Amino acid sequence: MIARSAFVALTLSVLATQTYSDPLSAVDWLSESLEQPQTVAPEKPLEGISIEGIETTTLTNIQKDTVGLFPSQISGIPIDFWGTSNVERLAVIIRNAPKGQIPAITALWRRIVLAEINPPVVGTSSHSLLAARLDNLLMAGDLDPAEALLKAANPQDSELFRRWFDVSILTQRTDDACKRMANNPNFAPTLQARIFCLARLGDWKAAELTLSTSQAIGSISDQEALLAGMFLDPEAFESDAAPELPEKLTPLTFVMRESLALPRPAHSLPLAFLHLDLQNNAGWKVRITSAERLVRENALPTTALLNLYLEGSPSASGSVWDRVAAVQKLNDAFASGDDDKLSDTLVEAYNQLKNINLEFLLADWFAPALLDHDLTSAAQEIAFKLAVLHPDATALAPKFASSAQDDQFIISILSDDFTTPAKTDMQSAISNALQGFSQKSALHLAIEDNRKGEAIISALTLLHDGPETDVGDIETALSVMAYDGFKEEAKRIAIQLLVLGKNT
Repeated sequence: MIARSAFVALTLSVLATQTYSDPLSAVDWLSESLEQPQTVAPEKPLEGISIEGIETTTLTNIQKDTVGLFPSQISGIPIDFWGTSNVERLAVIIRNAPKGQIPAITALWRRIVLAEINPPVVGTSSHSLLAARLDNLLMAGDLDPAEALLKAANPQDSELFRRWFDVSILTQRTDDACKRMANNPNFAPTLQARIFCLARLGDWKAAELTLSTSQAIGSISDQEALLAGMFLDPEAFESDAAPELPEKLTPLTFVMRESLALPRPAHSLPLAFLHLDLQNNAGWKVRITSAERLVRENALPTTALLNLYLEGSPSASGSVWDRVAAVQKLNDAFASGDDDKLSDTLVEAYNQLKNINLEFLLADWFAPALLDHDLTSAAQEIAFKLAVLHPDATALAPKFASSAQDDQFIISILSDDFTTPAKTDMQSAISNALQGFSQKSALHLAIEDNRKGEAIISALTLLHDGPETDVGDIETALSVMAYDGFKEEAKRIAIQLLVLGKNT
């Protein structure tokens, strides 16, 4: 444990000494941040906090880092969560939060990012934390709450406005941002953006004049000018070669290229760009794969993906279509009255979705409906896993649990009694952490130093490898959470670490 504590201390030290370079100054910030596809295999997120019904009020004369969508009473995040932490250190951790973490971790990150929290006691007059929280959402492709945060913050500077403009492009809700840009030309992230907004607001002559003037004085590249010109008047450029695919694809460049049916990059698109496929009614397969990626990061309701799976009849086999067929067969089996058929289709659907770390969908959609069915042993085992992944796990899981040690250990976590002894290193780490038997680490000391929020988000970062995380890091992270008043969240994370492993 001494070595583990030293490692955690070193991690905090590295974070503390990182130089904070504000990415707001980069014109192509969004594409720089989101350009590369995720390399960590994503796991399941839970259904996120819904922003439906939330009224957004524009705020003035506020410290923008405080802005959030949910007060402490709703989010469950203390208003003084950041305590005496260093603002820039927090911004680094939030901005670089791992993606594709297990569902309960993703859900907790989202609660923190969307909560109203006072800035650190020793804060700044900047909006470093707000910017980092926005980056966190945009990296995950969660555009609606990002847009709501930006509107609540009422961007009055070019730096936050760039984020708002990018979000508005990707949500296809550009009117407000373009009107703000028209009234404040210095807000324009690029000349392309100014040209786009002039056209969007119906001033085509001004857009064409801005383009020709920019070309004349050399303030726009030939490729940018060609793309903007084709966007304004495609017929005038029919004989021209298509603009080259830029190395850095911004939201605006992407939208312009899409409107002209130009080729996409060979690599996976950033998560934030995928909403356009859903909005523009792309082909069924494209919409399914886009929705699958967004659901993994809690950036789309799981019901949206279920509706897509059930939308039509798969005309082929392999990968996507095998998943579609498996979910449809399972859905139909519930109405068949044949429990053997239900068992077989449950096993098949579970295996298909587990291949892409989406088995949580079955928990959200079908777990309660599996009650009162006489399932085969293989299906019963899966039903238990789905029950513990369901938001109502405490009520559902005991009804599906077998007498096996693995099941009973999870039940003991849910009931908080730990009467079932641990039999594996991970179970021992979890048991020690949740019962308060773990040795204190640097993160525990951060809590005692009034840096509670920093300790929690650092603990979540320790779990970046999910079920494959080193058991020492698992014990440290869970014990820190339990020590800091997040024991229920730690329990849910612990259970998901146990059931979402590669071999479970």
